[in-house]
Amino acid sequence: MASKFNIQKEFKAVSEKYDAQRRHLIPCFNDFYTIPLELSEEIKDVKKVLDVGAGTGLMSAFFYEKYPAASFTLVDLSEDMLTKAKERFQQQENFEYIIADFSTADLGKSTYDLIVSGLAIHHLEHALKKELFSKIYKALKPGGWFINADQVEGGTKEADDIYRGNWKKKVENSPLTTEAKQSAYKRIQLDIMAPLNDQLSWLRQAGFRQANCYYQYFNFVVFAGKK
Repeated sequence: MASKFNIQKEFKAVSEKYDAQRRHLIPCFNDFYTIPLELSEEIKDVKKVLDVGAGTGLMSAFFYEKYPAASFTLVDLSEDMLTKAKERFQQQENFEYIIADFSTADLGKSTYDLIVSGLAIHHLEHALKKELFSKIYKALKPGGWFINADQVEGGTKEADDIYRGNWKKKVENSPLTTEAKQSAYKRIQLDIMAPLNDQLSWLRQAGFRQANCYYQYFNFVVFAGKK
């Protein structure tokens, strides 16, 4: 994993403005956050949700609107980001927060109907991604789903150059300040993206069925698997 200190430092600096910037940093924002909701309809009854690398709780906010009676557990390394999540859901009693490195934290066994993650797992070294997928599989109840909205590396250098070039062009043409753009470029240096096909293979190795990509816009993808 990229240095924990560096990750905490970078996301502490941006926590106040993170959600507002996301619509400009994710060109496919609406699809990226709503397609996971549609996928979750494959689950018969969503009662317990785990958000891995929850940050400010943006992904959980979408799912809470869909499943207001469910219990939510948000885990993240950054205390500052989780503080924002607590502020977002301060009136809700069905939320709990865990400040922890989700790559090494104990996620439990057969606990959750749905485990989600948004723009978090690409910070892990590939070996830790594989381990996390196995832990997520164990933490799901039978029939549960893991849905990951994340960024991936291109399968070839040429594809990866296209992915990154497209994203940078969109950011440059956005209304973000120069400071915000430079901050985003600095944060992506902490990314350790893996090709989509590799990650689907790792899900299958962990035991997931129906491990597939359900949406892709250049390097922004939504992929998932069922236990």
